[in-house]
Amino acid sequence: MKVVLAFDKFKGSATAQQLNDAARQALDHHEGVTAVCVPVADGGDGTTVVLAANRQGQWVTVPTMGPLLQQDPVMARYFLCDDGMALIEVAAASGLALLSPDDRDVMRATSLGTGMLMRDALERGATRIVLGLGGSATCDAAMGILCALGAEFLDSDGHHLYPSGESLDRIAHIETRGIPQAVRDCRFTLLTDVDAPLCGEKGAARVFGPQKGASPSQVEQLEAGLAHVSSLVGDVIACHPGCGAAGGIPSLMMHVLDCELLPGAPYVLEHNGLETALDHADLVITGEGCLDQQTLMGKGPGCVIQMAREHGVSAVAVCGIISADFDCGQAGLDRTIAVSDGLPLELAMDTDATLLRVSQAVERVVSDFENNSCNG
Repeated sequence: MKVVLAFDKFKGSATAQQLNDAARQALDHHEGVTAVCVPVADGGDGTTVVLAANRQGQWVTVPTMGPLLQQDPVMARYFLCDDGMALIEVAAASGLALLSPDDRDVMRATSLGTGMLMRDALERGATRIVLGLGGSATCDAAMGILCALGAEFLDSDGHHLYPSGESLDRIAHIETRGIPQAVRDCRFTLLTDVDAPLCGEKGAARVFGPQKGASPSQVEQLEAGLAHVSSLVGDVIACHPGCGAAGGIPSLMMHVLDCELLPGAPYVLEHNGLETALDHADLVITGEGCLDQQTLMGKGPGCVIQMAREHGVSAVAVCGIISADFDCGQAGLDRTIAVSDGLPLELAMDTDATLLRVSQAVERVVSDFENNSCNG
């Protein structure tokens, strides 16, 4: 019996790698069971680790700037592949997790630190950069990133603008002559975990601004700024699904540099070999912290479930909790197990306890599947 283990992270509790390793170890003593691990990510935090697991290269840790200017330097890391590709996450230097809830200031938050990571990778010889966009604290439409890479943003009086959300509506000119040739020659792949456009009710400001600390008036100011950016980059870019990810980072990056914007989960699963792993598989077990309607809208486990259905493989989800709006049958799942449902928050978020509960659930799923197969 071949079982494919394809877990995404349980955010704040366990990484995709930890969950897949724990599930595999739980099946080691099951005679006749072959377990294949395919860790899952969707462009959010943790994507770099998942992609790096299948590539040759090295982790590089450098001091860089956090989301806010007044912060102490952040020690952030990225993965530099031997073939010249660099794997970087916005969350590493410009992530919401780097700020306490009281310190969130989306109007002043900047992606400059992420740009510094990218510049470091380019100086070390990177010719391609894969950037995971999830988990950002910013809404600067990549002003910070581009400043770190040599661009300048000027207002109508020719004054330099600080690269943050509160400056968006004052951009009068983008000076790109200072961008080095190595940056211009680099191919950027932007991985998004959402399909939000740049502006509008489902855009970067109105959907994600409040999560990053924006007040209602600040949401409207950011919306006006992003609408101004939209007029600079054009509708083809601004209306592209995912352009609103990470506070609109794709918008100005796609306008200035050689970029492609891709849904993160299919990209990761393609490069992690899920298609091959599903060959002759009997069962797929996937999961994430919370199963909800967004799971089926481009999230990692949703893509796993869809691919399992296409291959005619039974799929089961082992998750932390299940939202009331999640329809197991509609999703194409044969079974769901919520291992943290009803538990106190401290226990639900404890890493070791989570891994134990997931391991036990995976064992139960496989044992039941074997019994049902024998009885059938």
